[in-house]
Amino acid sequence: MTAVDAAAEVLAIARTRAASDNIRFVRADPFEWQPPRRYDTVFFAFWLSHVPPTRLPDFWNFVAAALAPGGRAIFIDDGPAGAAEEEVLADHPVPAAMRRLDDGSRYRVVKVFDDARTLENDLIGLGRSVRLRTGAAHFTGIAEPPAAKPS
Repeated sequence: MTAVDAAAEVLAIARTRAASDNIRFVRADPFEWQPPRRYDTVFFAFWLSHVPPTRLPDFWNFVAAALAPGGRAIFIDDGPAGAAEEEVLADHPVPAAMRRLDDGSRYRVVKVFDDARTLENDLIGLGRSVRLRTGAAHFTGIAEPPAAKPS
C-alpha cells in the first residue's frame, strides 16, 4: 500500500494510526507524483472537491495511469450540503472557501461543491464509467478508466 500526501503533517498522523508495516508513505504533490507501479485500487477521501475544475481531466488521467488493468478508483467527498459548513468565497476564478484552523490561522482553499449528477456527467464526459451513491452530506463513488482499445 502507498499513501501519498503533500503535507508532512498529514503523513505523520497517518503513520501513527497505521496498523501495518506494509505501508509506504510518500510526501509528494499528487499532481506531479509518478507512481512506481500500478495499483488495483486508488482510494481518496475528501480530495476530489479540492481539485480545480480545470485540472479535473489531468487528475483523472493520473488516476487511470496509476490503475492496473481492471482497477478502479474509490472515493468519498462532500456534496453540495457541505457548503453550509464552509465560508464559501464568491467571485473567485476557482471555487474556494476560507478555512480556519484551531490555532486561528486562515487559509483559502480550492473547494468545489459538485452535486452527484454534475460529477457523474463530468466523469462520463471524460470517458469514465462511474457509480455514485449519495448520502445526506457526502457521496461515495467508484470510477473506472476507459477500457483499453485492442491494438
